[in-house]
Amino acid sequence: MATINNQATLRTAVADWLNRTDLTEGQLDQFIEMGEAMVYESLRVPTLEAKVTSVVSASKSSIDIPNGFLELIELKFIDTDSEISLDRLNPKAFHNNKKAHSFARDLNKYDIRDKDGEEKAAGTYELTFYQTDYPIGTVIGGVEQYPYILEEYELALYPALAFAASFLGDVEAETKYTELVATKITSLNAKAASAELKGGIYTSNFSSNLL
Repeated sequence: MATINNQATLRTAVADWLNRTDLTEGQLDQFIEMGEAMVYESLRVPTLEAKVTSVVSASKSSIDIPNGFLELIELKFIDTDSEISLDRLNPKAFHNNKKAHSFARDLNKYDIRDKDGEEKAAGTYELTFYQTDYPIGTVIGGVEQYPYILEEYELALYPALAFAASFLGDVEAETKYTELVATKITSLNAKAASAELKGGIYTSNFSSNLL
């Protein structure tokens, strides 16, 4: 499986596992793209964590949600003396209660209240979140990128096979590959959670025979 290391070899693997020669590159790429979306719905590992630091003005009092955003981990206010983790509220509670150091989502941004509960939250804020990796097939500077789900090849192969099986009307294969995706993601998420609880370091690249 080490030969699955880019978009072309993943296409070949999907076609080989399906034992089909009549699928176009466009169809195979669609299966791969839909498979990526499936994985990012529930995969939450340190490899996908990111931080963005923003300087917020009192007049704006909000932070734009970055591209590729999947899920919030923490939003905190940073000053010279301390770091304060903000409380997330639902929009109704945020607008009806002037809770100090709080925030709520509003479309593609987070609105923030300052220490006095006002929407005048000037200062430096750090957003920690889960994000999607480069889509498979992304080329930067003439070099095709190697996203994490290609390192954990089952994360790229199994979901693509699930969508391909759905397209081909093979319900049994679709069910099998969907279950394999869920098993793989659950094992990786559990490994990440265990490493964090034990104070260890999460190592992302491991594979197991799930078939």
